[in-house]
Amino acid sequence: MAGKYDKYIAHPPHVQMRLKADKSVIFDGLWVGKQLINYDFSFGHQFVRKPFKGDNPAHTHNFQEFLAWYGGNPDDPDDFGGEVVFYLGEELEKHVFTKPTVISLPPGLVHCPMEITRVDRPIIQIEMMLAPPSGSPPTREPFFKKDKGFRPDLAMDVTNFSLQKKGKG
Repeated sequence: MAGKYDKYIAHPPHVQMRLKADKSVIFDGLWVGKQLINYDFSFGHQFVRKPFKGDNPAHTHNFQEFLAWYGGNPDDPDDFGGEVVFYLGEELEKHVFTKPTVISLPPGLVHCPMEITRVDRPIIQIEMMLAPPSGSPPTREPFFKKDKGFRPDLAMDVTNFSLQKKGKG
């Protein structure tokens, strides 16, 4: 039976993203986008079980993004159990995180590459992307000339396991 407020409830699909070059998994979790919630916002959540290096070159975009990493120990929120390396700014200032961390990436801030170099036990990674403030479509531009033309959609394969379970994928 459909409820009056069902339109406000979403059940995120299980999505996996793999690099085409070597088939390594760079995202394996739950993903919510505009299509599911009818709002210009994306949210991804995954448990990271082993180290990986993302293929995203340094880039900017016209929207606010938040990235967060948390430990998976419910008895000790400060127990991180991993190491994340992340680069910020035109000079690619290196940041190494070994404790729970949230990064705020305003529009235009150069960021990436990113690598999770150590995972002692599963850690939680969260990514949130808000709509551009101008109402214009979201953009993502590689920062360095050598990366111009890089498109994530051409560099990775995406599988929606929730659709497969329903016989649609």
